Amino acid sequence: MKYYITTPIYYINDIPHIGHAYTTIAADVLARYHRAKGDEVFFLTGTDEHGAKIAEAAERAGKEPQEFADELVPKFVDAWKNLNISYDEFFRTTDPKHEEIVQEFVGKLKESGYVEKRKYEGLYCVGCEKFLKESELVDGKCPDHKKEPVKQAEENYFFKLSEFGDKILAKIESGEIEIGPDTRKNEVVGKIKQGLEDVSISRAGVKWGIPFPGDPEQTIYVWVDALLNYYSATEIYAHTTPNPSSERRGTAIPPLAPPDSGGGPEWPADLHLMAKDILWFHAVIWPAMLLAADLDLPKKVFAHGFFTINNQKMSKTIGNVIDPNEVVAKFGADAVRYALLREFPFGEDGDISVEKITSHYNSLANNIGNLLQRTLSMMNKYQVKSEKLKVKSEKVSIDSELEQLDFMGALKKIDDLAITTNKNIADKQPWVLAKEGKTEELTEVLVGAHSDLQTIAELLDPFMPETAEKMKSQLKSLEPEPLFPRLEE
Repeated sequence: MKYYITTPIYYINDIPHIGHAYTTIAADVLARYHRAKGDEVFFLTGTDEHGAKIAEAAERAGKEPQEFADELVPKFVDAWKNLNISYDEFFRTTDPKHEEIVQEFVGKLKESGYVEKRKYEGLYCVGCEKFLKESELVDGKCPDHKKEPVKQAEENYFFKLSEFGDKILAKIESGEIEIGPDTRKNEVVGKIKQGLEDVSISRAGVKWGIPFPGDPEQTIYVWVDALLNYYSATEIYAHTTPNPSSERRGTAIPPLAPPDSGGGPEWPADLHLMAKDILWFHAVIWPAMLLAADLDLPKKVFAHGFFTINNQKMSKTIGNVIDPNEVVAKFGADAVRYALLREFPFGEDGDISVEKITSHYNSLANNIGNLLQRTLSMMNKYQVKSEKLKVKSEKVSIDSELEQLDFMGALKKIDDLAITTNKNIADKQPWVLAKEGKTEELTEVLVGAHSDLQTIAELLDPFMPETAEKMKSQLKSLEPEPLFPRLEE
């Protein structure tokens, strides 16, 4: 089976934060899970590098947009390396091959009659890089950026989204395209039923972008360019095997489809993961563009919720933005991966903080870390070998949870197995059995715990790959070492 999974390509007007990490870790867990099942996985992530916000940020930094992008991209690459993200391709929208495919795709939409040029006046939010309706504003401001939009009048090219409402609705209701979680699906369906409006797909005053085919005075809207990365990656791979990084933009990215990859992506994507603020683009506008181009639709689109930090929205002004590199340096990649996915259900809004990550780290140390230490120490002390007695470990599966993207539920099952095994040791008291000479019962308890730990290591593998590897090594050698060393104050 082929499995093609994507994160959004992240907008690089600033360095990566914990919200970017959240989506990427979730995608990585699924990619590792499917690889372990034997699926041929292609995991795509990357950066969105065009548009007005990038041009403005570059100007503030006194740099050209491309130079600005080239300096920021390595920060994302490094963050994903620190978090042990096993992507197969890091995609950049400034890749010349992608730019060609975007122009070709938009040109086809134009030729097919789904694009026309119109004059438009509306309220434009620079932060969102889109026009907003009066009904979408809160106290006259963009609800996300808390700023009043500016009135802009432009002559732009419009995509006839209004012609696709019934078709998209039918695809969603038949299950051909799955939208999750259900609360988001219901929101999307309700909004489609209110009627779709045509959307602008070009900008006249933005120079940093891909030129519109046949009209160099216009550039293709940044979100059109960004959405097309999922498709253009498949086209680039199909025609270049592999695609040397020297032929592409920048030096921070590895070649497309590295040698140890399971293979290249094939359209359509099996799963698009993103935060809920860009669900409309992925669940409605993107499928409409694909239908207009007579291409298959992605199989599933899933939007997770927003983070707050200490119950406040992340804000550089408040100073509560968490840098993933800093928490990895303190807790290690695995504990951060665990904490973000264990704290609240994937798909819902939730709160995270350094204090909560600390709490999860200590919980891991006291539960799984302690279980491994005490089991191996007692096996050595009482000279119990794991092969002495075959003990059936209760087989725990997290397949259904991972298929439903219930990361919190999967991790709770693993934690519960460790808690149960720890309790069994406390109840059976191997140290008393040893004193009483009950060798067979002693062996059964400790070998049973050893077997449970093997199961725990296997189940943790997609979530905490380094920890799982350490556990497997120690279970083989029977030489315990702390999995989660005491944190320095």
